[in-house]
Amino acid sequence: AAGFAQAGPTVTYERVPSPAMSALDISPDGRFVVGAVDQDGDNLADGTYRWDRVTGEFLVLPSEGLNAVAVSDDGQTIVGDMPDPADPDPELGIVAAMWEPGTPSSRVGTWQSLGYLPNASECPSRSNSYDLSADGSVVVGLSWDGCSGRGFVWNEAAGMQELQALGFGGNRASVVSADGSVVAGFAQGTFARTPAIWDGNTLLGELIDPSADLQGELTGMNDDGSIILGTAYMGAPDAVYDAVRWTPADGLEVIGTGSLLDGWAGRAQDIADDGTVIGFDHLFGNRRAWIQPQGQGDLLLLNDWVPDHGTDDLIVPTAITADGRAFVGFAIGTTRWVAWVVTVTPECAADVDGNCTLNIDDIDAFVAAFLGGDLSVDFDGNGTLNIDDIDAFIAAFLAGCP
Repeated sequence: AAGFAQAGPTVTYERVPSPAMSALDISPDGRFVVGAVDQDGDNLADGTYRWDRVTGEFLVLPSEGLNAVAVSDDGQTIVGDMPDPADPDPELGIVAAMWEPGTPSSRVGTWQSLGYLPNASECPSRSNSYDLSADGSVVVGLSWDGCSGRGFVWNEAAGMQELQALGFGGNRASVVSADGSVVAGFAQGTFARTPAIWDGNTLLGELIDPSADLQGELTGMNDDGSIILGTAYMGAPDAVYDAVRWTPADGLEVIGTGSLLDGWAGRAQDIADDGTVIGFDHLFGNRRAWIQPQGQGDLLLLNDWVPDHGTDDLIVPTAITADGRAFVGFAIGTTRWVAWVVTVTPECAADVDGNCTLNIDDIDAFVAAFLGGDLSVDFDGNGTLNIDDIDAFIAAFLAGCP
């Protein structure tokens, strides 16, 4: 076995195939990407898609789908919104919805309404999906009591259930753990939104700051829900919101310096198992994407960290894979909005199990990942797994690591 010290990664940028205009989620293994399409070129979303990076299939989903915000681990369930099929005016009645694939002869599948809470008015929607558990069985999002926002949890057995109303109303469930047990988002606080967490099983919740004075919201988490990300006003000298992480043990902590650009607000979006955090700064509608590799050190501007992205202005990263080797988002291109995926390959790519030693375990890990369609072993970076990746792995393994 050859020991080695890790060095800088190779970072590869590519656009999601046209007509994709956003990438809002990626499955933990990096295979499936979902988001919105712009089919008529007017820079407005007019449909949804699922891109399979292993087979290359770019599937435009049925036209009822208004967005695609989250995908299950196996890529077979997607959530978003659709016109309420029971509403006589479909332009007004928008509801949370789920897509599942059809038969092999009808791949486009169907969108199904998840309904809404009993007292929901059109404000302007009746409900909206925001996130999905790993197996696709639990959906979280926003519905209404009249026009007062309420977070919900949906599953097939119980349907849509209202989470405990916290703060002064105006709740939303924005993100859920892989097993559906941890839900996070915001409630209306004393001055503005305030971070909130719920138990996905009991539906009970709590505010991070019981006084409801803390301003902010929670927007992302790791798979088991032990680390939750978001944005909060921490009373910093620059008087802006900071990107933050929360854990039960350490409470709320600022990520890096809280934001990359002076005077801009920071917002953390997602986190990989190795601690890598992606997020963005925003100011008056302007956005700039950043990354904090391995959760250590400074926030780095993606426009500088990602080479060869052409004229695309990378503004929002949305989701990262479990191993941190791919993440997606959207950008402003020369003439239109574009969706993108960044692939990160460690310099010693043959160390597949990441234990800083090359041995039979790396071979076993490569074979398992390859047979499972895991794009973390896409050694040539072309978005598909084939004999070329096997050859490249063998060459890298025999060459050893520095």
